[in-house]
Amino acid sequence: MIQTGYLQEIAGYTNKRIAKVTLNGQYDITTFTVKRVTDQRVELEYLIPAVDITSVTLLELRSATNEVLGSSEVFIPVAADTVIKQYVEVKGA
Repeated sequence: MIQTGYLQEIAGYTNKRIAKVTLNGQYDITTFTVKRVTDQRVELEYLIPAVDITSVTLLELRSATNEVLGSSEVFIPVAADTVIKQYVEVKGA
């Protein structure tokens, strides 16, 4: 079993690596309302401006060097400015 403290360290490392969210492979969000680690979970909160995006089909977490750290296929219609809360949970096997 992986120790809780080690999982928390990995979550902290993951949080530090996330520099931006890329929507639909082309629109970058680099400003987070919330970006923190709680226990073994990274919590992200950010705004998608409706003036720039009408829907989201792909969310990518990227590093400062633009490396994709994780991605999710989604369908999020954006009729008005939309706040997204996204979580990355670190679990042991």
